[in-house]
Amino acid sequence: EVDARARRGDRFDPTRRALEQRSMRGSSVCRAASRSLTLDVAASRLARRCTPGSDADARVLAGGRAKHAAVLVPLFESDEAGGEVSVWLTRRSSTNVSTHKGEVSFPGGKSEPGESAQDTALREAGEECGLVSDKVIGCLRPVLSKHGLVVTPVVCTLPRGHRRPCPTSEEVDLVFEAPLRIFNSECASTTYRSEQYVHNDTPYTVHFFEYDDGTQTHVIWGLTAHILIEVAESALSAKPFFPKHLGRDRPRL
Repeated sequence: EVDARARRGDRFDPTRRALEQRSMRGSSVCRAASRSLTLDVAASRLARRCTPGSDADARVLAGGRAKHAAVLVPLFESDEAGGEVSVWLTRRSSTNVSTHKGEVSFPGGKSEPGESAQDTALREAGEECGLVSDKVIGCLRPVLSKHGLVVTPVVCTLPRGHRRPCPTSEEVDLVFEAPLRIFNSECASTTYRSEQYVHNDTPYTVHFFEYDDGTQTHVIWGLTAHILIEVAESALSAKPFFPKHLGRDRPRL
């Protein structure tokens, strides 16, 4: 259903076309390095890549014209997964939002006037699912979306035993956790594929992860998948098992 809507242009510009598709089913055993990763090690590695605040980078990227947004990337050691480093994700409402209905995303949203990326991400996460963190690692480089929105990922950590987040806004239907390793290593719980599209004569790759958490399957793709691939690569200090860019692709979303 995701692919059919994408090709109708509901989520992709209709001038783009699919050029190539790759599908991969993970093995039953993930890399040992990902299983032994601790939150402290992940945070230390990500801190070397993050900046305390990237609003200046965002202004340059936007050219002073685009609207700004920020998303929170909340990492934690999951009690349900034996302490494995995981990330909280949300599924947007299928009825109460005007865009990206039913899609998986990070907590986040558009910035208010004078608000920093960190302030935006923390405010939106609190409003959407009650997430609170006082351990912000920093901001990853902003991404300019295909819709012209400058999105800054803000990475944070949560302590063991933190209160499980749940939807606190009509914009969110579900909050769920996913192991960070599935965005880097082959895993039996996840089917990966990528497709190459063309926009304004520029090819770019869109990544899809179909993650089965034992109760339902979540499709994580687009900008959210792009950010998670970068976070996992830095945290695990390992290149992903798949190519990030197909052919002569440029890293654009």
